[in-house]
Amino acid sequence: MIRLTKHPSAGIARAAGRCAALTALLLALLGGAASAQMKAPEKEFTRFTLDNGLEVVVIENRLVPIATVELAVRNGSFTEGPEYSGLSHLYEHMFFKGNSRYADMGEFLTMLGSIGAAWNATTREEVVYYYFTLPVANLERGMEEMANTVQTPRFEPAALEKEREVVIGELTRFESDPFYEFNRAMDKATWGDYVTRKQKEGQRAVIQTATVEKMRAIQQKYYLPNNSLLIVAGDVDSAGVATLARRYFSTWKRGADPFVAEPVARPKPLTEKQLVVVPAPGADLAQVQYQWHGPSIGLDDEATYAADVLIFILQQQQSRFQRRLVESGLAQGAGLNYYTQRYVGPISAQVVTTPEKTQEALKALWAEIQELDSPGYFTDEELETAKQILRINALYESEQTTDWVHSLSFWWSTAGIEYYRTYIDKLLEVSREDIQRYVRTYIKGKPYVLGISTNPQALEKLNLNPKGVLQ
Repeated sequence: MIRLTKHPSAGIARAAGRCAALTALLLALLGGAASAQMKAPEKEFTRFTLDNGLEVVVIENRLVPIATVELAVRNGSFTEGPEYSGLSHLYEHMFFKGNSRYADMGEFLTMLGSIGAAWNATTREEVVYYYFTLPVANLERGMEEMANTVQTPRFEPAALEKEREVVIGELTRFESDPFYEFNRAMDKATWGDYVTRKQKEGQRAVIQTATVEKMRAIQQKYYLPNNSLLIVAGDVDSAGVATLARRYFSTWKRGADPFVAEPVARPKPLTEKQLVVVPAPGADLAQVQYQWHGPSIGLDDEATYAADVLIFILQQQQSRFQRRLVESGLAQGAGLNYYTQRYVGPISAQVVTTPEKTQEALKALWAEIQELDSPGYFTDEELETAKQILRINALYESEQTTDWVHSLSFWWSTAGIEYYRTYIDKLLEVSREDIQRYVRTYIKGKPYVLGISTNPQALEKLNLNPKGVLQ
């Protein structure tokens, strides 16, 4: 469920804060009749497909006279073997660097400024998306420009050389995080030879040597209407959007499905317990993390719903998990995360603590993991509250149209629109037995990677022995 963060300690803090806020909102809503009248946003949109295979979703929201035009593509690190590691992200940067109408980014941004458009893009593991948000009076121009941009990128060598350095600069900033090397080491241990498909930031050497030919190869293979989604959201009407979509996107030529000719393989399962220890010089915190291979969309959808509900059971402040690890003062943050993916979603359980409490926190976290499937580990009230928090979370997210559009792009690429449409309904059906099956199938008694990172002095005091630490 924690889909949009990579750094576990950041995810813990963000999730805990969101959980507290959503719990308060939940209590307010469930205290009256408002709950029964809330709409299901995941069902409140129009969907159709153009003749060239481009899927189109229209979300009507009349609150303010603005619109968002977003184009999502099934691309990202999951398509990247070692020779392309990080190039989906580089392509994202090149998207705005000129096309058949604009010689360079300067001209392109001048045009966007003239129509009042804010713009950005994001690369994730299993999706890349681009968007303009602009006054609804300029919607047609925004759709026209998006259609032209995706179909006619220039990829000028000088622009590519400059943008390589920009992307390398981002990678350098990531590396300044004291836990960056720990996260990379955990990725390598968890995914093995598959690791490039799980690291969207990519590899420095591959980015530095990227060529125009590789950009064109990505375009021709993945930037196809039948591998893309167009979302138009805001103060719009479905019929008008349908007319504009056909006018400007119908010339985009369908191509061969990239995943039929070259299916994406799944990572090899973990077969043994592994220990990862990474010193973090100068760190005043310690991070302890267990990581497993979790369920995959398309293979075990039911477990993905149980995974999300369990996360929000454990996030509740009075849960046994939080009382044992955080309320006791043992850890500053603790959580169990699952990242929904089609090609094996990772599960992680982690605590952030002080260096001197690392050993005790490790033992306590392991003890809680062993009890997750116990019949009385959580109450019926905690189970139902978790479901309602997830429901409120979805409703809250839908109030911010642009953010909701990004989430819909993620769901479309990773799980499919129908998964998203029924997501809340499926969550509300999750039972205690479903959660137990999830824990027993993917966590308890299964091979894992255990990682510990803190300052070297604290690591020495731990006197770690893999046979003793790995339970």
